[in-house]
Amino acid sequence: MNIEKVFKYFSYMSVVGLSTWVITPLVADSTTIFFLIFDGNYSELFDLTPGVGNGPSIMVFYPIVLYATPLYLHYKYIRTSDNIYVSILFDYWVIVAVLRLLSILSKGFVWDFYMQFAVPVEIVFPFIYFYFKKELSKI
Repeated sequence: MNIEKVFKYFSYMSVVGLSTWVITPLVADSTTIFFLIFDGNYSELFDLTPGVGNGPSIMVFYPIVLYATPLYLHYKYIRTSDNIYVSILFDYWVIVAVLRLLSILSKGFVWDFYMQFAVPVEIVFPFIYFYFKKELSKI
């Protein structure tokens, strides 16, 4: 078995496993993907309420991951001028927009301080990156 087949198998397993991680919070209010070993919901699992354990570090970690990923991709583009990073950024922001839409459809929407900044950015960015992707492909 060559490494390409091994990675393809790993990718299939990742798609199945990560899909579960993505879908479960959208459809399950009172459980998690760890329902066999954890009796609680995602707020308890991530310690969001009352937030005295790992909750504060989790609340820092996930926004950093969300915004550090495009930061890294932009850095790679600046260093290489490779248009693949523009395509990846477009795909990334489309995924963020779709996941935001799914979360709103499954759990509702409240217009609060955070959402007044997050939602417009997450909706507009895919269009901006689509424009750049299209224009840079002509070069």
